[in-house]
Amino acid sequence: MEKGKSYLEFVIFLIFAATFSACQSFPQGTQNTSDSMILIPAGKFTMGYEPIDDDDWGDRDEEPVHEIFLNSYLIDKYETTALDFSRFLNENLDKANQFIRLGNATTIEIVNEKFSPRAGMEKLPANGISWYGADAYCRSVKKRLLTEAEWEKAARGTDQRVFPWGNSFPNPEWITFRRKFSKLGFKVFSPVDEMEKSQSPYGVYHMAGNVWEWVADWYEDVYYEYSPENDPQGPDSGESKVLRGGNWYYKAYYLRTVYRFNDKPESLKVWQGVRCAKSEK
Repeated sequence: MEKGKSYLEFVIFLIFAATFSACQSFPQGTQNTSDSMILIPAGKFTMGYEPIDDDDWGDRDEEPVHEIFLNSYLIDKYETTALDFSRFLNENLDKANQFIRLGNATTIEIVNEKFSPRAGMEKLPANGISWYGADAYCRSVKKRLLTEAEWEKAARGTDQRVFPWGNSFPNPEWITFRRKFSKLGFKVFSPVDEMEKSQSPYGVYHMAGNVWEWVADWYEDVYYEYSPENDPQGPDSGESKVLRGGNWYYKAYYLRTVYRFNDKPESLKVWQGVRCAKSEK
């Protein structure tokens, strides 16, 4: 009986320990979003856009329209949160100043000499991130940045839609845009797993609004003129990197699935965030 009793107590202890460990992993009321990924199937899609007339939306660097084949890959369902990026910064304190610039409008702050999401903002997107920070973060979780083509397919699908949710004009009730931080503060953001109506055709959240998302590619305005047909990786070099998806303040024009933004990789601006990808094995 004593042997059986000891074994039962040991099992109960293991269950308690596992439960306690899980409860300690994340602050109460939050969840880890970094492992939620969606498979984008292999296949062709149409990339870019050419205006039909002078009144139509479109920029020269979105031309020419071209068909691309992409191998299958996985994309984060959500943008990287303030909680997840804070953990990464605390593991890389020697380089943190190169990866993020904190300020009154960033969802991350320093508390007791450690990086931490602001209270109640664990699930808001991390912002103020450089390309180097975005790249290093994705590598740290054994992922990588999306290529520009991968980002556009995940946002646009294969039906050449204008916005991730379709062709209808953005609705401020289910997309973050044209919001002024000076008036709304951190309410300009939405938690990364909310606003279901703005999902892309594959079910990816916030591919428009919230924060601009860094991708792997160097930017070149004429790249589409010579881009390879299979899994394009962008130019070999350049001065700036591509960002996609718009942010909480920009107009609807910049939320289009084809719009190409760019900035220097070392820039640390408040509207810059990150989403990761992984090649399917």
